[in-house]
Amino acid sequence: MLNFLEHGPDNGDADRKGPILVMPAPHPKPSHWQLWRARLFLLEFVFVCLVIGILLIAAPWTNLWSNNSLVIGFPRLREFMMNDFVRGLVSGLGVIDIWLAVAEAVRYREEAE
Repeated sequence: MLNFLEHGPDNGDADRKGPILVMPAPHPKPSHWQLWRARLFLLEFVFVCLVIGILLIAAPWTNLWSNNSLVIGFPRLREFMMNDFVRGLVSGLGVIDIWLAVAEAVRYREEAE
């Protein structure tokens, strides 16, 4: 690693070599279409996450969860799915999904014009 101390004392020499600060190029301003595409994607993402979250919260506690064609044919699977821990776990995933949707909506920022 090279530093200023390896070059010797400062003699007022302007040709001293060392690290150079390089500023990154500014990001180009997004076009009108890119801005609206980002807004629409955010709206769709939040809507889908909210719907899936609500379904995951409510579904384990309805008759649809316990009396459907998949679990009726498999009694061991039905017994597992009726466990309150499994129901709570699925509902917890729904809460996390809703939290994700709200967090993404709050975090969204647009560049200043």
